[in-house]
Amino acid sequence: MSRVRHFVAGATVFALLLGLAVALGVGAAPRALAAAAPDYPTAEAGNPIVDGWYADPDIAVYGGRYWLYPTTSRAYDQQTSMDAFSSTDLVSWTKHADVLNVDDISWARRALWAPAPVHRNGKYYLYFAANDIQNNSELGGIGVAVADQPEGPYRDAIGRPLVSRFVNGAQPIDQDVFIDDDGQAYMYYGGWHHANVVKLNPDMVSLGTFPDGSTYKEITPENYTEGSLMFKRNGKYYFMWSEGFWGGADYSVSYAMSDSPTGPFRKIDKVLAQDPAVARGSGHNTVVNVPGTDIWYIFYHRRPLSETDGNHRALAYDRMYFNSDGTLQPIRMGVKDNFADNNAVGWRTYGGSWSAANGQYAAGSSPGGKALLDTNFSDVVHEADVTLTSGGGDGGVVFRATRLGVGEDSYHGYYAGISPSGRVVLGKAANGWTQLASAPMTVSPNTTYKLKVEAIASSIKVYVNDMAKPKISVTDSSHASGATGVRVHNTAARFDNVSTRSNIFSLEAANQPDQFVRHAWSRGRIDSGVVPFQDAQWKVVPGLADPSAVSLESVNFPGHHLRHRNGEIWMDPFADTAQYKADATWHRRPGLADPSLVSFESYNFPDRYLRHHFSALYSEPVPGDADRRDASFHLR
Repeated sequence: MSRVRHFVAGATVFALLLGLAVALGVGAAPRALAAAAPDYPTAEAGNPIVDGWYADPDIAVYGGRYWLYPTTSRAYDQQTSMDAFSSTDLVSWTKHADVLNVDDISWARRALWAPAPVHRNGKYYLYFAANDIQNNSELGGIGVAVADQPEGPYRDAIGRPLVSRFVNGAQPIDQDVFIDDDGQAYMYYGGWHHANVVKLNPDMVSLGTFPDGSTYKEITPENYTEGSLMFKRNGKYYFMWSEGFWGGADYSVSYAMSDSPTGPFRKIDKVLAQDPAVARGSGHNTVVNVPGTDIWYIFYHRRPLSETDGNHRALAYDRMYFNSDGTLQPIRMGVKDNFADNNAVGWRTYGGSWSAANGQYAAGSSPGGKALLDTNFSDVVHEADVTLTSGGGDGGVVFRATRLGVGEDSYHGYYAGISPSGRVVLGKAANGWTQLASAPMTVSPNTTYKLKVEAIASSIKVYVNDMAKPKISVTDSSHASGATGVRVHNTAARFDNVSTRSNIFSLEAANQPDQFVRHAWSRGRIDSGVVPFQDAQWKVVPGLADPSAVSLESVNFPGHHLRHRNGEIWMDPFADTAQYKADATWHRRPGLADPSLVSFESYNFPDRYLRHHFSALYSEPVPGDADRRDASFHLR
């Protein structure tokens, strides 16, 4: 098999890879990848993952390295070459420039799109679209290039397009090549709202036929636009595609499942879409399975929020999770940066001196230097590791920031920081500074502190190290939404493990993987394969009875909260009574089974915890180890 994403995942995969690598053309057995086993919830070193405007990525695993091949995102007449990127850990990427160029394709001149890599027959193949033909009288379509090594140079393999005309209404673009377990290669492709599948012959440069003698089979699912993608897991075939306009905010990814590589493919759900707080136009994806594991990632392009040029697209990836029935959970676009790649791609600085090195983001002392991500969060959980290195000022995090400029308080938004003078401070700026609150705390130079802010509506809480009890809790509604980032004020500092997300979470049972807290006919329970997945998503909001605690509000039934009634957990509509508010309020505690997890203690019945028992949820005492495991959850 040519790409690791085609393998059946599970405990047997590693043995299959070792035994079949040579026969099926993978190249070197991926022992190095299995040892490393990248296991991240998102791109931990930050999305975008590489610098520059790129789109339409596809990925392969060759000889112990992940190889990423994207479109160079420019105006069509300037799309005349392609770069590649390689990595051993999905963190640090090496650029390989100009692996394919129209100068090496006699019939191609522009619109070089959507590379699809495959290794077979001792050769590296790169399928591509060129010229963006609009009818069958124009020259262009899908071609294939070949090289002796992953980084090229790739040369035209047949001197003409492999698919040169519209068939079944499908524009010949956006191809993906998939090799099944029996060795049969297929190519999926199509634009203009039509998709086809064809067989590739063993030579990989000519088309085969189906048993009925046909060459092309239409497989167009509901709402298909372009961007075909096929992979296989546990005997099921997954067909993914992009919907909407490639230059618009509605660009997104949907999927279908089938028992056959040729379908039928009936749409199950949309799995990746824009997040107005993170990025727009998220689409044209590929996936990769980490060898020897059931860890999967989705790679795709997206447009930063502040960019209006349609070609300003950037590469990103996030974890892809499956339900127990094989269906996909919606993809959450993560916002994290641990600077392990020693760059600050995606950050914009406003004053001061900034550098990414040694796995941290360092700021020299300045009167208000800021570094911001291109985000727009309203309800937000924003955190970072902060190490003050010199100076008597303070350093910390910025959130809900707009109207950004260079200057001490040249922004509108909030800031929370720590100071070696022995305090935690929270304030707001609007081209001037207003302190909202401060709290005493010993802060030592060259010591790392975890600083977290939760801003939900007008409630703002600041935590330092102790994530269960806020140092500061205030209400203020001056700034509703904006960017997140970090800032220094007359001190030098290092930042690490920056993370930003909304207040929407799923609660996965710690001792029952893939089982999520959800509502079903108003009863609280844990289940796998939750459809719609919004039934298992909750807004963590200030406690209805006590804003220093929390309440769990349903995402798809706003105004409904998880509460206990006679020891059982129900999702009930809000009632403006003291009883309801107390029953629907919880103290968030470190996980009873593992402090890295989370547990929820009843506000009005101390020592009773939210826990599952035979799939149903209860509020009960948890005296034993098994009980405490039932009351511990992962926040997803």
